[in-house]
Amino acid sequence: MRKAIARLDAEQKAQLLYLADLGTAMFTSALVVCTLKAVVDLVVGG
Repeated sequence: MRKAIARLDAEQKAQLLYLADLGTAMFTSALVVCTLKAVVDLVVGG
């Protein structure tokens, strides 16, 4: 994988980092929503 990334130019690396950041942000926000929903379900009881 490192060899493949090393072959990319600066613009392609920037785009790849953007996609990685976007994926991380989406995963984190979904995790927060699921956690909050679980806490609310526990508190409310339903």
